Amino acid sequence: MNELNTDGAAVDPPSQPENNSVVQQSNPEAEVDTQLDAAQTHDTISEPPQTNELPVQRQPDEHQAEQARQGNSYDYIYALGQVDIVFPNEGIKRQFLSAAMELGVDEKAYYAVFTNLSQPIDSPSRNKYLYLAEQVDWVLSVKQVHSYVLNPAAPAELQALIEALQPPKNTLEPVYTCVIGHITSSHSALDLPEVVCQQVYHHTLSELHHTIQKISRAETNAIQDVIRELEVEPNPGRNDFDRAKNFIAFRYPDIYAQTHKMHAGSNSLPSASLVSITFSRFDALSDHRIVDITLTYKENTSTKHHYYFCRVDVSGLYPFINTEIQSFLPLQTI
Repeated sequence: MNELNTDGAAVDPPSQPENNSVVQQSNPEAEVDTQLDAAQTHDTISEPPQTNELPVQRQPDEHQAEQARQGNSYDYIYALGQVDIVFPNEGIKRQFLSAAMELGVDEKAYYAVFTNLSQPIDSPSRNKYLYLAEQVDWVLSVKQVHSYVLNPAAPAELQALIEALQPPKNTLEPVYTCVIGHITSSHSALDLPEVVCQQVYHHTLSELHHTIQKISRAETNAIQDVIRELEVEPNPGRNDFDRAKNFIAFRYPDIYAQTHKMHAGSNSLPSASLVSITFSRFDALSDHRIVDITLTYKENTSTKHHYYFCRVDVSGLYPFINTEIQSFLPLQTI
């Protein structure tokens, strides 16, 4: 399993949000203050003059910006699912079954055949059946539904897909594969979107937990809270929120470290538990597609809440952190 990293391969530099679009402001260890009672004032409003002209119909600026973003970008995916093999024709299927019989393995032992496990790793015959891996259709299934046909961009991605087929040792846990790429067309035979895979990595949930714990040094409860509130599960990873969610779940350990810190508490900050993670679009008029992620923690001994946020730029193929996780005080309506 690949280890977590936080950089990604940024396609564009992070955008600078405009002052008039900021809805949150930083404030360390912020707590929500009680709203102040405000005296209501009543202004006298004069009736507008009558006119026979029809009002001008205007499209909201936010909707216009969204249309522009969608029209000027590739159809990127950051998907989570399970890899399946589909034979494109009977000839390839018979070739595979013959190889499996020769190796004495099950007819669905794709990893054993593609890697020719009967030969030592340094043997020239190790790649004897690699041509079969190049000929089959690689399909990513999301919740047991075929969702994408995967087209490896390079031999490294093909090898990563083959590795995802290896049964995990000493466990019956499913292996989940994360695919980063872009949709190019529709596969004519399977009637599925075809994706050029630029990066592939895989894990079981236990492996994910171990890697997160190793890098972030977060305790099990903190890791489980984040995964629960993120609702980490197989998804097509095609919309901005899913792409941002998958990125921070697998490639941003700071979110686990912060939750661990809140769990532990300190002399100045009581212990608090994560109660929600929400997603919203930040700066609708920006050329960049930036997702604002808000984490809400509740103190374990009181009703006080603490708020943190981070921002993920999902404009390009590889999402990246636009704003590191930090505390803020929500603006109150007076």
